[in-house]
Amino acid sequence: MHAAWGGAGALALLAVPVCAAEPAGAGARQYAIAGGTLADVLAQFAAATGVQLIFEPGMLAGLRSGGLRGRYTAQEGFEQVLRGSGYEVTGQGSGAYALRKTAAPVVRSGAADSAATLAPITVTAAPERETSTGRVNGYVARRSATATKTDTALIENPQSVSVITADEIGDRKAESLDEALRYTAGVTPNLKPWAVDEFSLLRGFELGTAGVFMDGLLTSGRSYAAPIEPYGLERLEVLRGPASVLYGKMPPGGMVNAVSKRPTAETVREIGIEYGTYNRKQLKADIGGALDSRSEWTYRLTVLGRDSNTRLDHDRDNRLYIAPALTWQPSASTKLTLLGRYQKDNQAYAWQNQLEQPGVFGQPSPRVNIGGYDNRWRRDNKMLGYEFEHSFDDTWSMQQSMRYSELDRSETNVFPRGLRADGYTLNRSFSPRETHWKGLLLDTRVQARFGSGPLAHTVLAGVDYAKSRTTDEFPYDRPLLAPMNLFAPVYTHQPLAPAADPYVDRVPSKQVGLYLQDQIKWDRWVLTAGVRHDKADATGTRTFGRTGDSSEIYDTSASATTGRVGVVYLFESGWAPYANYATSFSPEIGKDLNGNLLKPSKGRQIEAGVRYQPTGKNASYTASVFDIVRSNVTTAAPQAPGEVIQTGEVRSRGLELEARADVTSNISLIAQYTYLDTRITRSNDGDLGLPQMSAPKHSASVWGKYSFPVGGSTRAFAALGVRYLGKARSAWDTGNANITNPGIAMVDLALGFDRGPWRVSLNLNNLLNKQSLMDCNGSICYRSAERTANLSALYRF
Repeated sequence: MHAAWGGAGALALLAVPVCAAEPAGAGARQYAIAGGTLADVLAQFAAATGVQLIFEPGMLAGLRSGGLRGRYTAQEGFEQVLRGSGYEVTGQGSGAYALRKTAAPVVRSGAADSAATLAPITVTAAPERETSTGRVNGYVARRSATATKTDTALIENPQSVSVITADEIGDRKAESLDEALRYTAGVTPNLKPWAVDEFSLLRGFELGTAGVFMDGLLTSGRSYAAPIEPYGLERLEVLRGPASVLYGKMPPGGMVNAVSKRPTAETVREIGIEYGTYNRKQLKADIGGALDSRSEWTYRLTVLGRDSNTRLDHDRDNRLYIAPALTWQPSASTKLTLLGRYQKDNQAYAWQNQLEQPGVFGQPSPRVNIGGYDNRWRRDNKMLGYEFEHSFDDTWSMQQSMRYSELDRSETNVFPRGLRADGYTLNRSFSPRETHWKGLLLDTRVQARFGSGPLAHTVLAGVDYAKSRTTDEFPYDRPLLAPMNLFAPVYTHQPLAPAADPYVDRVPSKQVGLYLQDQIKWDRWVLTAGVRHDKADATGTRTFGRTGDSSEIYDTSASATTGRVGVVYLFESGWAPYANYATSFSPEIGKDLNGNLLKPSKGRQIEAGVRYQPTGKNASYTASVFDIVRSNVTTAAPQAPGEVIQTGEVRSRGLELEARADVTSNISLIAQYTYLDTRITRSNDGDLGLPQMSAPKHSASVWGKYSFPVGGSTRAFAALGVRYLGKARSAWDTGNANITNPGIAMVDLALGFDRGPWRVSLNLNNLLNKQSLMDCNGSICYRSAERTANLSALYRF
């Protein structure tokens, strides 16, 4: 079978067998199969149609095919692929075909036809192929839906996309979104222990609340919402550059899309236990499979429980995560998946506790907790949604995604208020509040696949609706706390006292977007073009408890039209150069100097790059250059203190190189280098000419895994990672003094073995314990993470 499949085995998909005697017009479908060896093209077509193809290995040696593009039945498709080859197919009954020689002569391009005749073999549809939401074995994904909202080969995408697979997340034991992004091109991962997802950068721009998605829908859009649990993911996809054309309001640097684990007909059963630094104890389980003999009903249940301290005194990092999922698929054309999630966190964010200019006492302990007992985030997050898809025929289909979420967060915040004159006593304040967020997200899409002469179209039209309501309650007093001596901290509980004048902030918001996209294939060209129009509204009101009086906090109403056009050329050798132009928008809150509502800031990108996926290799290489400009940025109005105008501008240019490959059967590699040149090009805020905060000019990383047998029943592995972040402007350089973080290089190590149903592994992050001060504000700084260890055992049954 391997000789017949060549490099196309991974492209097979399960389908209903097609009879040879079907009428020429019945069962016709649209195909777009690239050229290659005749054996590979035949194998891809047989897999796509779901039929059996019987032929002798070696009989097609030296023959090539230009591929297949257009609308064909199975019989017509075989005839087209084999045209001029000297071969034809004949029906064998039960949906099977045999390949035989015709009377016409054929000229071969390679060796003479002198090989011995071998026994016939059968090529049939494989049980499954990679899909845009399914599991990937190893580190190299081939398909994604994030950039197009259609299941598309990555090599056909005209925009840079990286896919972090569940295997990579598991091998590295990534415990947060920031950690999962560490080895990805274009990403500056957040290094501060803030227990949220929005502070990492893409192409020099912060993700923010509008850049983090789950299953194609915004996670919440609420600041400091419940972070994503990496163990619950099948894959994490990074789309670099503006993406408003499909997702609405968006930072110009791009987005991340976390793809949840889904039900599968294949049985999944694993239970794991972990123990690590800071007395970190964790239990987890992932169970799934079919509920009936026909696999019409399938399920998945992913759970995780963690009890842990942190580097800081009296701090916790506890989590309970439960994610059930259920799929009903009554036919090949209809599928409904229910996705649930409950997550309860007891965490906190950390403040700087190191001195930028240490005195005679040196540095305080990195365990000093500025917030003490009181700086806590207790979050309860509940989500329930569905994904529905139905194919009406071979042309028309529709998909709908919906999620309803509720977030309850109890906060007792402690804020630093500056060092005193002695240089080691820190002023602090206390600010408790209760936050409640409810949101409904709905995305409905209609898709049409059809041919138009030599063109193959995949047209997508959709409407995207989001509605949410945030309620922030301030029922408690917010006093100053006793100052803290950083060298002799005293931790006490701050009691909650009723506020003299409590108030409640309510912020309802709504966004509606209409979008249209066409993916057009002609010969080896793939053109993707789309346009979208959005309207987003948000209004904030404050109501005081004693009097019942209300006042408007802010009002914003933004509408924007965004678009993208991109093109890819698919060389037969596996090279695919591409280019795109894309735009984005992001609403701004407030009014300008003239009292007008602020307009949305806008982003525009020009990008060019090339991908390479060598035939027969499980590898993907990407190189890209880009130029992004963000305009309509708010900046101070000259001669009008406290007022703003929208003449600011930021530019980001760069180069990204990324490789994901199985170099050999037992060596896997991930490597990236990013050059980033960011600059504030228009500003009245005193930062003109400075780089973006936290954006290093150079960053690079490499992760390599080597697996090898040990005895007859054990297979061991060793993985080593090196990551480097160059010098960058401090994220707390609010005084525009160009305070700089030093460059830092860290080494990660993983060791383990598989024996029977067991996998045991040890992960060491920052193996050499390299630490440095970072994100200083002129007086105090963070210290980067110290070495941590994680020992885990996983049992699959």
